[in-house]
Amino acid sequence: MSQREPADDTPWIKKADELEALFQLTDGLYRAESETDAFDATFDAIERALGCSRASILLFDRHGVMRFVASRGLSEDYRRAVDGHSPWKPGDRDPIPIFVSDIELSDEPQALKNAIRGEGIRSLAFIPVTVDGIVVGKFMTYRDVAHVYTADEATLCLTIARQLGFSIERKQSEEAHQRAEEGLRRTNERLRVILDSASEYAIITLDADGRIASWNSGAERLLGYLDNEVLGLSGSIFFNPEDRALEIPQQEMRTAAETGRAANERWHYRKDGSRFWGSGVMLRVEESGPDRYLKIFRDRTEERRAEKRQKLLVGELNHRVKNTLATVNSLAEQTLKSSETPEAFAQAFNTRLLVLAKAHDLLTREAWQAVNLSDIAQTVLTAWIEDGRVSIQGAAIRIDPKKALALSMAFNELLTNAIKHGSLSNQVGRVALSWQCQEVCSILWEERGGPPTSEPDRQGFGLRVLNRGLAHELGYPVELRFEPDGLRCTMSMDFSSKQPSGAQ
Repeated sequence: MSQREPADDTPWIKKADELEALFQLTDGLYRAESETDAFDATFDAIERALGCSRASILLFDRHGVMRFVASRGLSEDYRRAVDGHSPWKPGDRDPIPIFVSDIELSDEPQALKNAIRGEGIRSLAFIPVTVDGIVVGKFMTYRDVAHVYTADEATLCLTIARQLGFSIERKQSEEAHQRAEEGLRRTNERLRVILDSASEYAIITLDADGRIASWNSGAERLLGYLDNEVLGLSGSIFFNPEDRALEIPQQEMRTAAETGRAANERWHYRKDGSRFWGSGVMLRVEESGPDRYLKIFRDRTEERRAEKRQKLLVGELNHRVKNTLATVNSLAEQTLKSSETPEAFAQAFNTRLLVLAKAHDLLTREAWQAVNLSDIAQTVLTAWIEDGRVSIQGAAIRIDPKKALALSMAFNELLTNAIKHGSLSNQVGRVALSWQCQEVCSILWEERGGPPTSEPDRQGFGLRVLNRGLAHELGYPVELRFEPDGLRCTMSMDFSSKQPSGAQ
């Protein structure tokens, strides 16, 4: 039979599209410079991952009414007709998505049904958008035919909503910071109260010569100096020597004098010599007296580190998505080579994708660090372990993600072979999986009680996984022995770490 390309709707292509859509959403929200950018990235993800070309985003306004803030593919008349409608109220925690497979079968008011029907909508979904678990809005998807949402589609909806919530939360935080700065410029009469009570911010006033005129409790907490230690001294005392040599403190004052404000984003030093990333602004005070400049800043060391970590995570996500797509592509190619019919290909490929997905879930829970070998075995073999047909035994050891993925695929191929041809093909056969580790770990798959075995005439997908892929990832040859009473497979790998919890 000649080989053919899989159809565009094969599961692995659909899953790849979903992963790519979520990656592009994460990247788009991270790069968004405005609400419009964030909403457009969300609509693109909805269309790519869920196949919905029509969607909308609604948020509670300051009166607690759910209002449209963006939409795609909806008429203005429809938006006016349903504006303000919401299944949730402000303050609701952990709301549940609502999926309406057919509006004609729903118990919604007739007027609302008429508006929806008039827009050519048959099925729709209400997906809550939350910040810290509290509903702040929703996004909606619309279809012109009846549609029952699957569990996978529901998960995709919640993932998109969670990412949108993170973006809204970040925007709210930025707006709050801007409002705080604007408020300080407008209300000079409250300056003394702020100086005495704003303990999270260092608030310092300087005279025309750059000498410290006042020093609040936040500055004392952040910088370590008491006010009587610094009053009258130069405001450059907490700058690093290099910045002082470059006259950065004086440049900051000149900028504030000329433009009314000067940004402050640099490393500063405390009295004890420790450094922190100071973030804030210097403002020119529009009044006479000794307080000519107001300097406000805080410690943003952790936020700066978090921003760097976020950039690294985006890069890591990009790397993992590419590796996953390469793995899926390889699975498809190799399965196609060993499948005689499209039906056989679909069944085998879906099974292997599911094993890969389960292994990814396990690694995600462990933040893509080392995982327990026993957890990998349990993930693939759990149904047969529960039936008592498969047993596992071995010390608690942890293996890196590459070995974990390779072993999960190998265990699946061994299990599939045992079910079709080996000891699990009858009612009495058993499989024992065990491992022993010293400098090298030896993993043994041993079948007993099945029909007689012999070496196959041709090398199928399973043998290629074991002899090529697994041997390459583990760094040792895989030994396969087709003994009269069952298959015996020995896999070896370098030993990395052992937990003190003992045997399984």
